[in-house]
Amino acid sequence: MRFFLLVSLIFTTVLSAQTNYSVSSINDSLKENANAVVRLDETYVEITAKNKMEVTNRRVITILKKAGESSIKPYAFYNPKTKITDIIAHIYNDRGVEIEKIRRKDFIDVSAVDGGTLYGDSRVKVFRYTPTSYPYTVDFSYTYTTPNTAFLPRWMPIDDYMVSVERSLFNMQIDKSLKWRKKEKNFDNYAIVNKSSEFHVSYEMNDIAAQKREALSPSFYHYEPQLMIALEEFHLEGVDGVAKDWESMGNWQYNSLLVNRDILPEATISLMKQKLTGITDRVEKIKKVYEYVQNNTRYISVQLGIGGWQPISAEEVDRVKYGDCKGLTNYTKALLKSQGIESYYSVVHAGRSKLSMEKDFAIMQGNHVILNVPNEENDIWLECTSQKIPFGFLGDFTDDRDVLVIKPSGGEIKHTHKYLNDNNLQKTIGEMEVTDSGGITANLEMETYGIQYDSHAEVLSLSEKDKNDYYTEYWSNINGLNLDEIIFDHDKNNIRLTEKIRLSTQSYVTKMGDDLLFKPNAFNASKYVPSRYNDRKLSFEIDRGYTDNDEIDIKLPVNYKLGKLPTPVIITSEFGNYEMSIERIAENQLRYKRKIQMKSGLYDKSKYDGYRDFRKKIKKYDNMKIVLNK
Repeated sequence: MRFFLLVSLIFTTVLSAQTNYSVSSINDSLKENANAVVRLDETYVEITAKNKMEVTNRRVITILKKAGESSIKPYAFYNPKTKITDIIAHIYNDRGVEIEKIRRKDFIDVSAVDGGTLYGDSRVKVFRYTPTSYPYTVDFSYTYTTPNTAFLPRWMPIDDYMVSVERSLFNMQIDKSLKWRKKEKNFDNYAIVNKSSEFHVSYEMNDIAAQKREALSPSFYHYEPQLMIALEEFHLEGVDGVAKDWESMGNWQYNSLLVNRDILPEATISLMKQKLTGITDRVEKIKKVYEYVQNNTRYISVQLGIGGWQPISAEEVDRVKYGDCKGLTNYTKALLKSQGIESYYSVVHAGRSKLSMEKDFAIMQGNHVILNVPNEENDIWLECTSQKIPFGFLGDFTDDRDVLVIKPSGGEIKHTHKYLNDNNLQKTIGEMEVTDSGGITANLEMETYGIQYDSHAEVLSLSEKDKNDYYTEYWSNINGLNLDEIIFDHDKNNIRLTEKIRLSTQSYVTKMGDDLLFKPNAFNASKYVPSRYNDRKLSFEIDRGYTDNDEIDIKLPVNYKLGKLPTPVIITSEFGNYEMSIERIAENQLRYKRKIQMKSGLYDKSKYDGYRDFRKKIKKYDNMKIVLNK
């Protein structure tokens, strides 16, 4: 009790001391490169039992320009178990004078579930403020209580690039009866003060200047300091848990959230057996089951209480024919199990940023569920929420990251498939004819694989008008583009999309008197060159890498001729390779060939100028023009 009174006194003293919100009081070094300055960010957590936690947050932030408004974080989440006991916000002008007070009744209260959720009980209180001028300061604080301790607040004292921090404090008091673990991540490059004791966690960081965002910078997540804390005994929506490593975490999730939820009606088991009759290949059986799920269910999210983490039963999904990622994954798992094929429910951080589970620190994580099917050295991964995605394909939503595979024996960290470099292939072949009047007509076939397939396949679901808009934007370098025919060949077995396009335009070639000037690379010319920096601070990343292979036969107008052919180009670098050539294959016919291979990787900042030079050369040769003489 004496400790809590002392901490309360310190907390109150800090808050009362932080009263000068004038922008002039901010150190100039913190304004440099900053869209916003966090004046004070304090979190105080009190855990008195494995099912009893109180959290107070206070965040004072000065918004220097509109781009900094995303750092306000003007929201507080709650549900039937998590109660907001206090919430208020104050707005100050650039001189530090209060101009608005936002009380509890002024907060907007809305559902926190998205449009794909059938029903859920998560809600959020949010305030809105429309500034009349910049800069201004927001002082926002709230307190909540909850019995859920599976997720403890993390300390992440720096928001993002372009945000500086005057002061960030984190305090957590843990009851002596509870065992807990912590992990410090990316602390080495920061002056962080640790005042923690056995049952009291206390960290502080002051005066951190904003980091300027640079082209190709890796996600800020890979740089930002983070403190993660986990209880070994915790509570989640009415269910107690015990975990100290990934094995025991998986064991708890299996026994508390999954066990006996894979029971199916006998009629469904018999139907599955009938559908697999005559199929001897194990992978083909798995594929048949997966396609049955795709054809007979649809994705609808259900987020109520423990249902946010526990799948609805396979029997229920079988009856209603819908489910969320948890329910549909568990249902697919149950169907496979009924036919003697073992598979595992797997928790993943989904999203294009490729976040992974912390390999050395077991903690409740993840926002999505997929299915792992062991297959000797080449595991099969199934995305069970999509009715369109090919069998065994993940795409950029869940590929190339560590996930928690939950087995009856416990949890195991596995890595999903990578789609890198040559896996991400686009192959274009075609014929193009240049007309006397300066237009072109062309027939193209584009084959895409890997992540290039993933991005191109989106066109399949578009309306006819939107398809035309898509290709007009795709070839925005061609003025007056007419799309005369579009045909798709979607080979889901080989995860390949072929787009057959017939197009034309009347104004592609530039006339110079009697001569014509045109660019042979009409359909895949890169103009990208990353920004130049005199003193780059950060490493840079080529996220995935890819390969483009183009071969276009070009028919020239009868009354024109090309003089000397351009010299073939071959560029080799550690970042990738580039080849370009033009050869004469008939009197008035050329063959344009281009191949570019980009290599994924994280590169030291000292190599950035070399990469930029490589991209400049690609731009130069991709956009090369040739003259046709009358």
